[in-house]
Amino acid sequence: MTLQHRPMTARVQDEGSPPTAPGPLRVVFASVHAGGGHNTVRDALVRSVTRQDPQQQRLIPISWTAANGFDTFYRFCVRWGLQGLVFWLTNFSFSAWGATLLNPRLMLELLALLKAQRPDVVVSTHIQLTACFQLARLLSRSRTRIVNVIPDYGAPTPTFFPRQRWLRADATLVNGSDTFEALSRRAAPDELYRVGTLVSEVFDEVASGLRVRTPATREQARVELADAAPDLARLDASKPVVAFFGGSGFTAGCRPVIERLVRHPDLGVKFSMVVLAGRDASLETELLTLYGGRRGFFVLGFLPHPQLAQLYALTDVPVLGSIAHSTLQELLAMRCGPLLVHRVIPGTEPPYRDFIERERLGLYEPDPERMTALVLESLGVTSASLVLRSLRHEFSRRAERLRDEHKALAPRLLEQLERLAGRPPRGLAAGAPARTASADGPTPGD
Repeated sequence: MTLQHRPMTARVQDEGSPPTAPGPLRVVFASVHAGGGHNTVRDALVRSVTRQDPQQQRLIPISWTAANGFDTFYRFCVRWGLQGLVFWLTNFSFSAWGATLLNPRLMLELLALLKAQRPDVVVSTHIQLTACFQLARLLSRSRTRIVNVIPDYGAPTPTFFPRQRWLRADATLVNGSDTFEALSRRAAPDELYRVGTLVSEVFDEVASGLRVRTPATREQARVELADAAPDLARLDASKPVVAFFGGSGFTAGCRPVIERLVRHPDLGVKFSMVVLAGRDASLETELLTLYGGRRGFFVLGFLPHPQLAQLYALTDVPVLGSIAHSTLQELLAMRCGPLLVHRVIPGTEPPYRDFIERERLGLYEPDPERMTALVLESLGVTSASLVLRSLRHEFSRRAERLRDEHKALAPRLLEQLERLAGRPPRGLAAGAPARTASADGPTPGD
């Protein structure tokens, strides 16, 4: 396949002819394998621009994921509990730039990408990747604009938004209103933008038919899931379901609660339990070895979005071993809650915990005994407290309000990227052909 290169914007004109309009922006939306969250954030940003410009007359999005380095290091940090130490290093403005020296293979990969794709703008979902792109741009003498993405809540540390302007990306996209307020005091004009998250269409589609969870909708979700996970054929959808989420090794943080519930006499009688181990194969294997086949207990591996949406539809009580940005938005879109948060990753996730409690979306409880009691209250096995009943009553309304806010913000991204590239936003011409591209060349369709 031949690569699509950036159209030339300067052409020789006949005397008196109007100037040639520039072609669509070429924007690389770049991510890394460091758990699934960064790729999901990247895909949500692409979704924001393609829904505004489906024929890609104004912007050609190029989705790209780095091949080198991150996933191995990320899994090492997860296994040995080093996320807190890594996050502490982000208190130093130069830490991301210094770490670029540790991954020369990635630098070569980025230099090749900039040369092959010649993007107008690069949008990066990981601060380390952003710093590497900044250095690669300097080495290649490229004029590509670099945009960093901060999907988390709270005031970021200096690595994410250094006080030295020359260390920062050309622009920063932030999710939280509190993040925006914290940074706007020192951001230059047109340097800081708020963005919204559009979840995969399948979540909106399933949620639209799920205004109220009924025995029929629950049974339909179970049947859909059983096609991918035959063990769920024995799940009784008439009983409430508690599901454990976390992904990338963090569901295991809920193990003390899982162990207590799996021994509870009402499991399989008054409620069922599903553990979504994701790509944590060791947790999946161990739980299946110990408890596989036990009445009311189920363990699932990685689920693609269509099956994940059905699991949300079947779940009455979600328990989180971590709070990834995209998972939070998916749960809100599916109105699956209130959320019971048992673990947060040190550094980036405590502000999520604060956000959930501030917005009355759920409760944080790190003690296994008290979390087990909360789960049983939420399932209706024991009497629920007034606080929990209040959260349950208000959750759908609050979740819908927050999702509406994101849906209103998301369409602005296309205009923000045009402004960053120095182009006035322009309308779409009727009947223009569709354009698509990937990092490996043009691909048909969205």
